[in-house]
Amino acid sequence: MYIIILLVYLSTVNLTSGSKNISEVRQYRKSSEKDDRVDTIWNELQGICLHGNQRGTVQDLKRDTQVLLKKIRGEKEILRIVSLLKNGFKGTCTKPVRDCTELKKYNKLSGVYKITAGNSKALKVYCDMTTDGGGWSIIQRHQDGNVDFQRTWAEYENGFGNLEGDYWLGNKHIHRMTSSGKYELRIDLTNNKNEKKYAVYKQFSIGDSASKYKLSVGSYSGNAGDSMKFHNGMMFSSTDQDNDQHGGDCAKQYGPWWHKQCCTSALNNKLSSNLYWTTFDNNAAKSSVMMIKRI
Repeated sequence: MYIIILLVYLSTVNLTSGSKNISEVRQYRKSSEKDDRVDTIWNELQGICLHGNQRGTVQDLKRDTQVLLKKIRGEKEILRIVSLLKNGFKGTCTKPVRDCTELKKYNKLSGVYKITAGNSKALKVYCDMTTDGGGWSIIQRHQDGNVDFQRTWAEYENGFGNLEGDYWLGNKHIHRMTSSGKYELRIDLTNNKNEKKYAVYKQFSIGDSASKYKLSVGSYSGNAGDSMKFHNGMMFSSTDQDNDQHGGDCAKQYGPWWHKQCCTSALNNKLSSNLYWTTFDNNAAKSSVMMIKRI
């Protein structure tokens, strides 16, 4: 696996034997892109099996790899990198970490990684390693308008979208994560004045499918205002399953959410209609990112 990964990355800059002349190789070594490429390689390798590394720290391995990359001149050097990584990772490629909070012990780069999400099979999620100390697993991102959030129960249960863009992680995955430990929720919002606001809830979980993914949120802090407390204890509703306490169908009007009668927040609403957050002017938000971290 390591040989394949390394050759793919090395081939992108055509450093394999005979692919560049000496002057081009020298020019490459002087480029600042070499540092970015090292980070890219490590982003991939760490996301696969860095945790539990028995050889040393992330910094040790990255430093050694940088030294080799600076001296790289052909197949022998590539094989040296492969050998180093094989020895360094021996016995550590067992299963992914359980969430982005655990991954942050070994990697400080934001990106898409595999996690176990409780006791489930490996699941891909975007890890935010910079916001408020990092270690956040993003469960919802709604900001580009390229993904339709007006979806069915099954789609919200399993997840949908683009992990590099807009997506919903999936209710069954969020349940497995939040039932395996104590998590907090952070919601980053942008209002119609392009001001960035946030809301943090020190406890967050959702129930299983039998409970209709019932919402539980704890105490609030932040500067966005508390528009989630109203929904505490509510079941999830989708376009094809109405579980709210309203006489009408809240999900069809405001998008799938933990509706009550109907909502003080609705972050899966159509972007063209604005996301709903009642503590904002005109109840409107332009974008949202929901993320959770184990505490």
